[in-house]
Amino acid sequence: MVTNMATAFYTTYDRKYAERIYPYVRGAAVFWSNYVKKDENGRYVIFNDAIHEGTVGDSNPILSLGLVRQTLQLATDLSAYLDLDRQLAANWMRVRENLATFPVQERDGQPVFRYTEKGPAWWNDNTLGIQHIFPSMQIDLESDPRWITIARNTIEKMERWTDNNGTNSFFPAAVRVGYSADSILYHLHRYSQHTYPNGLQLNNPHGIENCSTVPTTINQMLCGVHQQVLKLFPVWPKQQHGQFGNLRVDGAFLVSSKLENGVVAYVEILSEQGRNLILDNPWPGRKISWRKNGKIMQPLEGDRLRIATKKGDRIHLIVAV
Repeated sequence: MVTNMATAFYTTYDRKYAERIYPYVRGAAVFWSNYVKKDENGRYVIFNDAIHEGTVGDSNPILSLGLVRQTLQLATDLSAYLDLDRQLAANWMRVRENLATFPVQERDGQPVFRYTEKGPAWWNDNTLGIQHIFPSMQIDLESDPRWITIARNTIEKMERWTDNNGTNSFFPAAVRVGYSADSILYHLHRYSQHTYPNGLQLNNPHGIENCSTVPTTINQMLCGVHQQVLKLFPVWPKQQHGQFGNLRVDGAFLVSSKLENGVVAYVEILSEQGRNLILDNPWPGRKISWRKNGKIMQPLEGDRLRIATKKGDRIHLIVAV
């Protein structure tokens, strides 16, 4: 539930929605900040949990570690946005910052994520071992390189490209950590051959969740925000044409762009809420010509562009001639 709320809030920054969900998110954050226990090393530990149906007494399941981090972060951000419960929010962040880290193990000589710190190390037919990446959104292309390497190794070892109810997290997780674009598209094509026209898996007993697998994966490959940094075509074959219009991303931005002959042709962004925009330069090493609401602005340069926006601003960027 909180995961869906986080996506809706961060992509819209709608105040009425924030006010509506805050009591629920606040309650979840209060529960988890009180439930965890501090161990002798000063870590907050999730105890007596279960990574999977039928497991009992697990300690620090990796999915819980991801979801609790997401919950505490969302509660803190909502607190600041609505100017409520600042003292509680300070405690939520203290717990989040000291929560036990993601457990790691070695398989075939490579470090990969472990399903729990104490409990099952691995599972052969689900995607729980990568759901701290997606949809919990705790590891991405702006994360510590060590975590990115371990995440890619885990994707490689799990190979859950076909899973009854886990493809909706496995494919986007692979994108979020920069796994091979060619490999993702190859497996996505094979996956789509075993779905109904609307994307629902054939003979799937788990409901509608896998309708999202293909669109979510493609959207993340074309455009995504990684720790507040907007990246265009972050995991897309550079030799392959790509184009999208008005994709909604974190920060309440609607983004449009086109990749042609390995080069980004343009970027158009609508700022719905007037938040600051951080954009990886689509033309590394080149200056940027741009307009805001039709007005020509001073050229931009640098590997990472920072643009202050106001509500309703329309931004158009191209590489300077």
